[in-house]
Amino acid sequence: MGFFFFKRFSEEEKKLLKNLKLILDFKPKNLELYKVVFTHASVGRNTKNNERLEFVGDSVMGLIITDILYNKFPKADEGRLSILRASIVSRQSLNVLGENLGLDQLVDYKNTSGNEIKNLSGNALEAMVGAIYFDRGYHSAKKFVEKLVYENFDLEKLLEQNKDYKSKLLQLIQKFKLNITFNTYENMESNEKNQHFLCELCLDDRFLAEGKAWTKKEAEQKASKQALQKLSHLRLN
Repeated sequence: MGFFFFKRFSEEEKKLLKNLKLILDFKPKNLELYKVVFTHASVGRNTKNNERLEFVGDSVMGLIITDILYNKFPKADEGRLSILRASIVSRQSLNVLGENLGLDQLVDYKNTSGNEIKNLSGNALEAMVGAIYFDRGYHSAKKFVEKLVYENFDLEKLLEQNKDYKSKLLQLIQKFKLNITFNTYENMESNEKNQHFLCELCLDDRFLAEGKAWTKKEAEQKASKQALQKLSHLRLN
C-alpha cells in the first residue's frame, strides 16, 4: 500500500499563496522562489534576498518586451523600438506597475534611519518575473508580462509620443547635467543641387551625432535620435 504525503503550509505560506493567486494566473510550483521575491536585501546578510531574481527578471522582461514590440511594430526602426522599450522598463514605470499589483505591500524590508528604500515595488516586479521564469518557464513569464503591458500601456500612443527625440534628449541633458551642444546650419554638398540642414551634436566638445534633412527641425530630430541611441545606457527615470 502506497503512502501519500501532503505538504502542510504554515499560516504565513497560506497567506502568501492567497496573495499570489490574486497576482498570477497559475498556482506556483516552487513557493520558496516567491518567498525570496518578497525578501529585500535590507532584512539581513544571512537571508536570501530578491536581488539575484531581480537580475534575472530584468533580462527576461527586456527580452519579452523586445519580442512584443518587434512583432507589433514591423515598420518601426531599431531606434524607435529602443526608446519605446526604455520608456516601458524605466524605474518609474516598473514602480507604478509593481504598486498596481500591490507588491510593495508584500515585501519584507528594514527601513532604518538613513537607509531609504528606493524602487521597492519595481525591483520586486522584476524579481517576480525572474521567479516565474524559473518556476514555470519562459512561456508563463511571457504571458504575465504581456498582460501587464497591454493592460497598462497604449503602445500605439506611446510610439507616437516617442517620435520627439529632441525633447527626450533635452530631458536627458537636464537630468544628468550633460554638456551637449547643438550646432545646426545650412549646408551644401558638391553632389546636391539644393541646400539642406546639418545638425551636429557634441558632448564635452567631442562629436557625438549628426543629422541631415531638408528642414532644420528634422535635422535636429535625426541627430537627437542618434545621440539617444549612443546614450541608451542612461535612463530618464
